[in-house]
Amino acid sequence: MADVWYVGVDQVPESLAVLLDERDRARHRRIAVPADRRRSLAAWVLARLVLGAELGRDPASLRFDRTCAHCDDPAHGKPVVETSGPRPDFSLAHSGSLAVLAVADRAVGVDVEDATAREQPLVAALSARERASCRTYADFARLWTRKEAVLKAVGKGLAVHPRHVEVHGTTLLALPAALGRPADYTLRDLPLPAPYVGSVAARGSRLSWSVRSGESLVRRAARLCQERPVPAVPAGTAGPE
Repeated sequence: MADVWYVGVDQVPESLAVLLDERDRARHRRIAVPADRRRSLAAWVLARLVLGAELGRDPASLRFDRTCAHCDDPAHGKPVVETSGPRPDFSLAHSGSLAVLAVADRAVGVDVEDATAREQPLVAALSARERASCRTYADFARLWTRKEAVLKAVGKGLAVHPRHVEVHGTTLLALPAALGRPADYTLRDLPLPAPYVGSVAARGSRLSWSVRSGESLVRRAARLCQERPVPAVPAGTAGPE
């Protein structure tokens, strides 16, 4: 089962930075671009609220391990929540004014793009068959979210060139042998608010999923946090996470 949540970036007030731990607040401060900083905050607040509810813990008490499963680097791996019990997997994405979270009982990846952004498509990231299927930027955006969701599910992100992951619709056609077989993963498109398109991928041949708004979770948390001290989050000088 994969639960997908989304929230508008502008729906998450800066006051909810109080939910971040000191390490994550430091990461937040290092994001130099204000828009990127707001998107990151929205995604991580949503993650803490949903994971806290699922684990029965205070969202502010959660800690995350970022050790890379492939090279043991302690800083750049796919984040996992630290818990002594069953540990749900999760994946975050944000684009424009929308943040998205996927939580599952197996390896999961999610991605989102603004289908109207009109950015230059990364043609080098596509196979010949994929290029033939992309007639508009919206086609590319949808295709890109499928590929990126798969790469996040395997825990590699863009460490693997997207060209080596080939999809047709929501069918995974090709995957580097070291990452498993295409049949080992399920890929689904997500119904998100326009103009956003998104996809979720998870290990396993069967996947049931739900998509819901996290607006009410954020609103409730904002009310409960009104009396908490709000940490200062000044602009930083480093790039986005």
